[in-house]
Amino acid sequence: ISPQTPEEQFLYQSQQQNQQEIIPAPTPGRPLAATTPLFPPDCQEEQYPCTRLYSVHKPCKQCLNEICFYSLRRVYVINKEICVRTVCAHEELLRADLCRDKFSKCGIMATSGLCQSVATSCARSCGSC
Repeated sequence: ISPQTPEEQFLYQSQQQNQQEIIPAPTPGRPLAATTPLFPPDCQEEQYPCTRLYSVHKPCKQCLNEICFYSLRRVYVINKEICVRTVCAHEELLRADLCRDKFSKCGIMATSGLCQSVATSCARSCGSC
C-alpha cells in the first residue's frame, strides 16, 4: 500500500463524512410501515429551511525554504439545508395558550394598532403581530 499525501487523505475523509444514510425503498416482503415513523393523528412532519454550521479540517501547505509540510486547519462551513420537524396540533395549541398568557400585551397592542412598538418581542415569543 502506498502512503497517501495529506491532500488525498483529506479527500478520502471528506468523502467518508459526506456519505448519507440510505433508507431502502419498500419491497413486497417488507411493507412501507416498517420504515415510516408513526405519529399521533394530529401530528405531521413539516419541512423548513435551516442553517447548520460544520467544522472541517482543511489541509494547508506551508513551506520554509525547501522544506514543506501540511497542517490541518479547522474551518467552518455554513450549510443551508431543509430540515424536518414533527408538528402536533395539540402542542401548537398549548404553545399559543402560553403565549397569550405570558404576552397578553401582544394581542392588545395588535388590536389597538400599536403593533410596531412591541413587534420585536412578540415575534420572538409567539410569532408576528
